[in-house]
Amino acid sequence: MNGRPSFPPLRSPAAAAAEPPKHVIEVYRHREQTITCVCGWHGSSAATERGGSDWTAHLAEFRTRKR
Repeated sequence: MNGRPSFPPLRSPAAAAAEPPKHVIEVYRHREQTITCVCGWHGSSAATERGGSDWTAHLAEFRTRKR
């Protein structure tokens, strides 16, 4: 070996379990404008009168860090 760290860095199972689950799109249906999240949430991707969508609100609800 050359002494360089392997990329990507290896994580322990405990470190992976401590991270909160990510909310990402599992299924997107363009014509119906619906999204299913990997957590099981199902809602609309269409903009509401408030300007955002149900999907945006779902992400904001579970956001853990300030952007």
